[in-house]
Amino acid sequence: MALPARFPCFLHRGFLHTSLAAAALAGAVLTDAIQPRPVHSAEDIRINVTGPLVLSISVDDLETLATTGEIPPSMRLYRGVLNESLIRQMQMGLTLPLPLDVATVDNLAYSPLGRDVLFNLGKVVQTTAGQNGQIALRAAVINAAANADPEGWTMIDVLRAFPAQAIHVDLMDLLALRRELALYFSYNRAANAAIQAQAVAEAQTQANLDAAALPDLSQPGPYAFQKDTITVTNPAARQTSAGLTVNYDFDSDIYVPTGLTEPAPMVIISHGFGDVKESFTFLAEHLASYGFIVILPDHVGSDLAYRQTYLNGQLNTLLSPMEFINRPQEISFLIDKLEELTAASPEWAAVADINRIGVVGDSLGASTALALAGAEINYNRLIANCDQENVIFNFALYLECRARFLPPQNYELQDPRVKAIVAAHAVGGGLYGPEGFGQIDVPILMVAGENDIISTVITEQIHPFVWLQTQPKYLATFERGTHFTSKPGREGAGGLFGLLAGQHRDIGAQYYKGLNVAFWNAYLRGQSEFLPYLTARYGEFLSTDQPMAVNIISALSANQLEAAYGAAPPTPVIPAALAPTPPPRDESVLAEIERTGVLKVGLRKDAAPFGFIDQTGAWDGSCGDLALSLGDYLTEQLNRDVPIQVVELTSTLDNRYDLVKDGFVHLECGPNTLRTDLPGVVFSSPIFVSSARFLTLANPANPVNPNLPLAGLRLGVLGNTTTETFVQTTYPQAERVMFSGPEGRQNAIQAVQSGTIDAFVGDGILTYATLILDGKSPEDFSLFPDQPLTCEFYGLALPENDPQWRTLVNQYLASDGEKAVSTEWFSALYPAMLDQAEACLNR
Repeated sequence: MALPARFPCFLHRGFLHTSLAAAALAGAVLTDAIQPRPVHSAEDIRINVTGPLVLSISVDDLETLATTGEIPPSMRLYRGVLNESLIRQMQMGLTLPLPLDVATVDNLAYSPLGRDVLFNLGKVVQTTAGQNGQIALRAAVINAAANADPEGWTMIDVLRAFPAQAIHVDLMDLLALRRELALYFSYNRAANAAIQAQAVAEAQTQANLDAAALPDLSQPGPYAFQKDTITVTNPAARQTSAGLTVNYDFDSDIYVPTGLTEPAPMVIISHGFGDVKESFTFLAEHLASYGFIVILPDHVGSDLAYRQTYLNGQLNTLLSPMEFINRPQEISFLIDKLEELTAASPEWAAVADINRIGVVGDSLGASTALALAGAEINYNRLIANCDQENVIFNFALYLECRARFLPPQNYELQDPRVKAIVAAHAVGGGLYGPEGFGQIDVPILMVAGENDIISTVITEQIHPFVWLQTQPKYLATFERGTHFTSKPGREGAGGLFGLLAGQHRDIGAQYYKGLNVAFWNAYLRGQSEFLPYLTARYGEFLSTDQPMAVNIISALSANQLEAAYGAAPPTPVIPAALAPTPPPRDESVLAEIERTGVLKVGLRKDAAPFGFIDQTGAWDGSCGDLALSLGDYLTEQLNRDVPIQVVELTSTLDNRYDLVKDGFVHLECGPNTLRTDLPGVVFSSPIFVSSARFLTLANPANPVNPNLPLAGLRLGVLGNTTTETFVQTTYPQAERVMFSGPEGRQNAIQAVQSGTIDAFVGDGILTYATLILDGKSPEDFSLFPDQPLTCEFYGLALPENDPQWRTLVNQYLASDGEKAVSTEWFSALYPAMLDQAEACLNR
């Protein structure tokens, strides 16, 4: 039954404002509150500095700045920060035409990726102060695309199409955005300067190298070759453009040198997301001309056809999490196939050396190569990277974050048959973290473009190179290079593609071909005479009189990067160490539920409105309805014919976490403050935000002012709660009177009424609900203050060692089923609750 029906006095005029101490974190409510009004378009941008101080910039003036580079008179206040470099960056960002038609934009905007991107941007670009601008941004980009000229639409067009009279930006969000953008500008320049300095230092130790005397490895080698195609079967399931496929086949092109006199090493090339194997024909043919057998597999779950199907709106998943598992497995199955061919065919055995195999990976293909070399997905690191509050611009991280939905286990993707790897424009920094990169134990060459904005060079390539513990390791960076610099392509393209692709790709491809020939000869054939090609001195030689230089280094430290930047980097080079990961459960929660058909949930009987005994003696509460809804969700997710049975077990203030930790329940629902100091317990995404409030008589003998020390006053508090810690810390001179047990809150309220204590400090929503359940008149009490004393974010308590279960529960909390429960119980309270949420979230 809905909360207003159970507790009609919740709507009592005059008491409502001071009694609501909670705010539901319901995304749907926020969305409904900011539905765009198409009759308006943004005229100015309002920067909320602090309190009532608001700075405004008109969109007209911003367009003048973007088109002319001149600072309008109305923006003279900002002259101190608008230097030439920043103005150029703003001009490029605001006027760059985006050639995406309205159908493509609409499909993207409503896709999961589009929703994530717009939600991230909406953290900064808001419809009103504190309200995410996701929905308004979606309308703006679609309208901008719909009214675009043939060259495309710009960010100025989006600002003008924003369906509100003003765009609100919080100064603190703007500063956080600036720190994030430093990864692409100031820190990027400093980090690349550090690499250039390291290359100079290494070259000075290689002065005796006569680079000019070395043959040019970018030119074709002496071998002719022939091309063939084999078909490999993968017994695993994967997402393809045609849907979920099991026991699927994939083709692999094989380039075999002719005239071999001994078995040749083999190099497998893994293409990137939305690409095709044919993009690397240039490299396959080049390596084959130097006597290597080269294989190009087609990753059908993330190739060009899959990406096009997604952009056409025919797929809801940009990248299946399974790709991070399937791709390395495909390479291993391909190697199995090569071993079968070698065993079955004397002709194949005479030319193919199955014991000398290397892998080249490009972009997402680099994450494949890294996994085969020993990097394991670090779930804790990945969740920390993906759940950050800052705006995420790194497209690579969006792809990597899909992996957090994988069942948490060690997939053992490392293949000892892979002896060395090349990782170009790698995706994997957030996926593997320093822990995963530290597990790689084969020679590695990393290749990067200094201006890669698709797979951010700082977080995906430069920092990971520092993390590598293996030796030897090399990093080759192309100055002013991009994500596509290492392979040939169209020159002179403009607009968005020109920005992403960059210039001088022909030179980058030449560098890349020569580096590959040298690396594979050195580390598959063991020919040390090719090591000079992998030196900084040779990089200097190659770069002479070229419009794009290449820097080749074999070492780099965090200290060098920090010194070059002159301050703490916007993101740490070496992130803080994570707590040790507990061993996985013998059986996951989801597997147990699927096996038994039972979901066990701990529910309180003393925590209205989450769980309580009503006047009729029945067990009621929002958590009970949530448990039943979650059971329905699991029935659907597990595709069960027989519904999941929900078993409700009684939890208390004292045993709630032990029930979860010891496995008696799969989750506990109640007013559980999110915290990180409970062994064996983690929490879901927030389901509620509340605050501690004082409860006194309406006219107390000893008035209570929360802003004073309250020395000598008797303050009641429930034991084993975060409120107890707050009172002890904030009011050490007060006398604390402890209450406990299922009736602790009722006893504390009775103590206030009898004058035994001066005030009770507790969760406001729980205190008020208890007043109503006990039949007490709200007019006899005062619940205060209006502004929150604390901000207690509540979540479902879950077992620590099962991230798969946590992920699924969080998915449910974002579903329509959970929204229906929240709406039924709390919809009448939403306006005042949102005020409370804003106060807490904007602290």
